[in-house]
Amino acid sequence: MRGFFKYFLASFLAICAALLVIFLIGLGSVSALLSSKEVEVKIRPNTILVLDMDRRIMERTIENPLDLIDYQAMSIESSIGFYDIIRNLDRASKDPSIKGVLLKTGLSSPGISTIDEIREALTEFKKSGKFVYAYSSIYTQGSFYLASVADEIYLNPEGTLEFRGLRSDIMFFKKALEKIGVDVQVIREGRYKSAVEPFLQESMSEYSKEQTTAYLNAVWTRMLSGISETRKIPVADLNRMADEWVARTPDAAVQSGLVDSLLYEDQVNAILVKKSGLSGSEKLRTISITDYSLSLTVNTKEYTPDRIAIIYGTGSIGMEAGGSQSIGTDLAETFSKARKDAKIKAIVFRINSPGGSALASEIIRREVELTSAVKPVIVSMGDVAGSGGYWIATPGTKIVAGYTSLTGSIGAFGLIPNMQKLLSDKIGITFDGVETNKLAGTGSLFRPMTDPEKAVFDAQLNQTYDHFLEHVSKTREMTTAEVDAVGQGRIWAGVTAKDKGLIDEVGGIQKAIELAASEAKLTTWKIRELPALKNPISQILGQLTGGGSSPTESILAREFPAIREIKEIMTGGNIQARMPFRIDIH
Repeated sequence: MRGFFKYFLASFLAICAALLVIFLIGLGSVSALLSSKEVEVKIRPNTILVLDMDRRIMERTIENPLDLIDYQAMSIESSIGFYDIIRNLDRASKDPSIKGVLLKTGLSSPGISTIDEIREALTEFKKSGKFVYAYSSIYTQGSFYLASVADEIYLNPEGTLEFRGLRSDIMFFKKALEKIGVDVQVIREGRYKSAVEPFLQESMSEYSKEQTTAYLNAVWTRMLSGISETRKIPVADLNRMADEWVARTPDAAVQSGLVDSLLYEDQVNAILVKKSGLSGSEKLRTISITDYSLSLTVNTKEYTPDRIAIIYGTGSIGMEAGGSQSIGTDLAETFSKARKDAKIKAIVFRINSPGGSALASEIIRREVELTSAVKPVIVSMGDVAGSGGYWIATPGTKIVAGYTSLTGSIGAFGLIPNMQKLLSDKIGITFDGVETNKLAGTGSLFRPMTDPEKAVFDAQLNQTYDHFLEHVSKTREMTTAEVDAVGQGRIWAGVTAKDKGLIDEVGGIQKAIELAASEAKLTTWKIRELPALKNPISQILGQLTGGGSSPTESILAREFPAIREIKEIMTGGNIQARMPFRIDIH
């Protein structure tokens, strides 16, 4: 029997070792696949660049294969970095081999400000004299806004076009928490600071409705003005079409002028063959924007050691980053290194963050401030850069936001759950203890806060809010009273934020890069993207060994954003500078 166990254990360990080797070989294969950027793709003349938007559009191209797996379909998802799209459209506009762009959309849709920037890039592309055609079986309202920039818009004969106005829904958890016996104790500074409302209420407060309505109207106005300009339909008529959802059938979509023709994909391809200058017998030549980024290009700029660094701050802010879609205090170290790098002459700080920990935000802000004192730091706001996301933006030499970027939310809150009823009444667990001083148990999750404890948190929160006001006042040349008037946790669209003095320019990342070059007095430069991405294998092994988010957490965060955000709020520290809980526009 002893010999049996000896051989069994040896065999078991051998199998485990073999599985580990196979796993590492698999990781190596994936890593090799992901590092295929070294392979150059050749482009034939008369080629159409295909921009497929039915995929995940990230701030940066994802390197970690675990983040690319669709666990429902058991397949590898397709994704591309937002800036890769912008720069490659600019390249394609000057590339004689590229005749035009085919824009393909679908159900997947990035944030409205990201859509806006891509739409502007397509508008610039068209100035080269090349065409942009759009085709889809389904146009969501966001994807149709993007497609409306095209010279021709085609829809599948059985397809769908959603054009019925915007709505924002917010999920509330108060009753669910009550059922399980959890009481959330909240303090906040700012009557518009609605990030905590889902834990306290069953519906939106009047302040929350006011700011969300204002933001939604700003987005809708932007969309209507863009569609009106390119489709030659008055805004009043577009509003009427939305009120009645006139384009709810394919034929009606054409009759309304929102769509040009109902065609199948092969019919669109036949049009593109002719449009690209090929004969009818020749096959359509296309290249995806991902493959195009790998293609060989001739560098027309003279050599220069000068760099403009794009530093990305994406996701919620915490003391430690939980992955590529979150911000940790290591971002401060990235700024410190960039400040000391003589080749980096200017920085574009690309922020797409709803905020988070006030302490972590302040640590990052300080390094941004030190950096902007020695070289230009131009802030470029993406879909959202508010609360803590605005906090870390304040020291920027200049702040650029998209027309519909969600920003502001100058305020703070504290949240401590009381789980006494859950543990005692539902589970049967009770707690007792002793303490040496009156405030020794402050922050306990197992009993309600006392009045002296609430006073302590109030004082901390007031101090945080005062510091926030001071940072904005100092950098925006406003009095603290003026900042408070546009603060109180209120969110603003980028265009309104400019009117309120919270940003300098309305525009996208290209404008931010141009401003950075101007401030640094550069005529030629290279772009360097930071922080440097970790090797995909290192990322995976880090997750599997406890570093950052686990694979399970990554899956839940992607498939159920509300779960991720609940966790972030509950674990984000006692004092947080975070945007309204979640604004879903559909």
